[in-house]
Amino acid sequence: MSTVPPAPHALRRSAVGSLLSRLAAAVLLLSLGAASCGEQATAPAASDFPDERAPSPRPEIVAFVGVHVVPMDREGVLRDQTVIVRGERIEAIGPASATDVPDGAFVIEGRGRYLVPGLVDMHVHLSSDAPAYRRNDVWLWPAHGVTTVRVMWGGAGTKALRDSIRAGLVEGPDLLVASPGIDGPGGPWGPFTPPVRTPAEGRAAVREHATAGYDYIKVYNLLDRPTYDAIVEEARAQGISVIGHVPRAVGLYGALDAGQRTLEHLLGFRLLASTASRGGTLDMERVRELAERSAASGAWHTPTITVDALSRSRAEQIRSSDDIAYVSPGMRDFFASVGYNGFDEDVARRARENHEAITREILRAGGRILAGTDAGFGWILPGVSLHEELRALVDAGLSPFEALRAATSEAARAAERDDVFGRIVPGLRADLLLVAGNPLEDIGALAESSGTMIRGRWYSRGELHERLEAIRASYGG
Repeated sequence: MSTVPPAPHALRRSAVGSLLSRLAAAVLLLSLGAASCGEQATAPAASDFPDERAPSPRPEIVAFVGVHVVPMDREGVLRDQTVIVRGERIEAIGPASATDVPDGAFVIEGRGRYLVPGLVDMHVHLSSDAPAYRRNDVWLWPAHGVTTVRVMWGGAGTKALRDSIRAGLVEGPDLLVASPGIDGPGGPWGPFTPPVRTPAEGRAAVREHATAGYDYIKVYNLLDRPTYDAIVEEARAQGISVIGHVPRAVGLYGALDAGQRTLEHLLGFRLLASTASRGGTLDMERVRELAERSAASGAWHTPTITVDALSRSRAEQIRSSDDIAYVSPGMRDFFASVGYNGFDEDVARRARENHEAITREILRAGGRILAGTDAGFGWILPGVSLHEELRALVDAGLSPFEALRAATSEAARAAERDDVFGRIVPGLRADLLLVAGNPLEDIGALAESSGTMIRGRWYSRGELHERLEAIRASYGG
């Protein structure tokens, strides 16, 4: 029987009780074992991480015994199972009464807890230029059960960190890194990515980013239609998917017809409905038409309700919360420099209602939804914000299963990695989250984790907490 401190954000949510009750709830009956918008174009190499300690030894075989598995290859729970992990992969799953634990395995006694795939945040930013800060900021995701993130505005430093993590030189979540946003003239991020003015320049940008090793091409707001079409065509020739915003001159129909894989912030609905979704009144007949067209196309939408309906009062709560102490000074400086401090309460309330209404229509039409937060932008904090987004998706009408799917198996499909992660099935990467409650009954159960496994390496809740406290101490407490 071991006492494990709860995750940092859970210690301070006044709505769920006192610190003492949190600590009491953290007594666990299991054995727990020992880029961004604003990223500069300079290229840190792997040697930027010389002070990273060597990863602690990982047992070759780990066995979760007596767990209820939420596999996410179907809806439902497999009760009282043993899950065998060998190296980085899930090797076997079977009833605990009939599944032998291999000799020498490191055993985690689940005793009725729920094992779910590691969560995925499909829209984040690593908005600090300093390599050490980026390396610290990525740890905020595993501390909250997030084992993969899609960085929606990459740079050389983010790619270097991604490659170091994948090579085992640095511990952290898997990073899927999009290119710097490709935008037309007059965009707000001109200092960080040169604008493209012609189809030829658009094609050249795609070739440059594909050669540099980005995982996706990101498009932004001010591309004209011929340049956008050239970007999509060149990306297809290079074998790389296009994701990102819906350019204003292209519109939702144009982006869907072109085959853009994921569309962020519900921008196309905002632009093609009769009024803006932030604070306005939606033309719901138009929204339903767009939702049906979206569903037929097979594209994924990332609503990012958390950031797009951020109120000023909520931003102030985040700025003054203890959670901010775990965020690097570089990311905090970026928050302040961008100056996005949320909307007036009435506008924020209406924006949330409109985002929820659009999300419901997409779901009703059979469309595809992803969980993404815009963490790293606008006072949206890495890790904890995904749980807020999942609750918002449930409020919008998704069932807990559908919301969890948006952050696991659907995320893997949209990321073109469904043969790697996103489900608990033999052969896939062992990215796992152990929680006390059933998330298919209450999506909030995901926020109270007992530990996280990344690529077969188990991090108990206590170990994650200790790492975060060390990060906070390095910033002066």
